[in-house]
Amino acid sequence: MYYWHSFIWAADEWFISYSLPPNLVHVKLFTIGHTVELYLKSANANITGNIDRAIKFGHKIEDIWDDCKNHDRKFMPNFEIRNSVFNIDLFTGQLEKKLSRDDLRNYSDNQEFYIIAKLLPDLKYIGTRLQSLKGPHSLTSVYPNPYWINFFRELRTYLDHPHKDRRDIIKHHIDKGDLPVQSIDYLKGLYT
Repeated sequence: MYYWHSFIWAADEWFISYSLPPNLVHVKLFTIGHTVELYLKSANANITGNIDRAIKFGHKIEDIWDDCKNHDRKFMPNFEIRNSVFNIDLFTGQLEKKLSRDDLRNYSDNQEFYIIAKLLPDLKYIGTRLQSLKGPHSLTSVYPNPYWINFFRELRTYLDHPHKDRRDIIKHHIDKGDLPVQSIDYLKGLYT
């Protein structure tokens, strides 16, 4: 039988994969996007008590995020997806003209989160024809991005993960020392 925390093991493995060198931008963006999706599905199933409902969101990060926020005001208070930012074309190069100063700061602080929330189904196809983006585009990312340590630390705390009765696969690999030093140093940030 599956429980809400069944997603966490897979999410943790995807996050470990994200931490591993080398920096393959397209692969890393998809990897972190899928990590976010799995953690959010765990949170949603925990909040609503319905795993099947969480799965039906598919890759729609914004929808599952909004559903978590709507069901629990205490969910991820330090992060938000703003409709005013999410609904514009982030790739026109004219964000300064289209966003308020506050929205532009929010986008700047959460840029990769917006990119994966908007483009997760397409990220694995970067470099080929995309469904969500028409015309030329480019994506950059910071790797490994300290943003994700803060994001997942808050999300894991919300989920009470690691729970004393469940194995923490990330901590296991850190303690075992079987990851590259760069990965271990990055992942240790989850525990500080």
